[in-house]
Amino acid sequence: MFKRRRGSKKQRPAEGAVLDSLAESGETYEREATEGPYDAADAPEDGIRRIDLGAIRLPVPKGVGFQAQTDAKGNISQVLLTTGSSALQLLVRAAPRSEGIWPEIREELTTTVAGQGGQVEEVEGRWGTELIAKVATKKGANTVRFCGVDGPRWFVQATFQGQRALDEDAAPELDEALRDLVIDRGSIAMPVREPLPLKLPPKMAEEAAARIAQRKAEGGDGSRAIIAAGDTPRPQVRRKPSPRPKR
Repeated sequence: MFKRRRGSKKQRPAEGAVLDSLAESGETYEREATEGPYDAADAPEDGIRRIDLGAIRLPVPKGVGFQAQTDAKGNISQVLLTTGSSALQLLVRAAPRSEGIWPEIREELTTTVAGQGGQVEEVEGRWGTELIAKVATKKGANTVRFCGVDGPRWFVQATFQGQRALDEDAAPELDEALRDLVIDRGSIAMPVREPLPLKLPPKMAEEAAARIAQRKAEGGDGSRAIIAAGDTPRPQVRRKPSPRPKR
């Protein structure tokens, strides 16, 4: 992995205007052989089973459930890990070759939350500089904890929810999953901040396509499905009752 450091404040280029492969700088991150998330080039041969989602290889520790929101082709739009009353949402983006983007993303998150009437506190936590945000909802204030890890041409945004957002010692399984995450950035040039493509393994993709087709046949939302694995109960699929025999 690469050292996490506080970057200098720089003006952000227009969204999608700069390709990460073209970002040049005299500075580079120094590689550390400590703990993850890991770049694919540095991933240890630790025997940990991981779900291959394309740009990431995701470990699902014992007691943790995995959920992915996907379309009929298996393209993933959201990844969520859950355990007890805690959850971890993962977002992986393209980043410049030699410059971290977590400092500027923190500023933007702070501005966004404050603009919605929420409160943000910057703290030093297990993942370096973190944001604890209290977001106003219809049911009252909801606390989330934003963490970021800058890597070689990739960035991981980890959003802890539930008890883990309030207590960094809660749900250690989620931190374990984040620490053992492997990112396979690939060599294709992408706009900075563009989400890296995530895709379900073939069998899971087939299951998602079948659920979406069934929903369409029943007149429901046929655009996406939730696929679960690990220790999360699989979503119940409503089935049409069998036709009654004619009398």
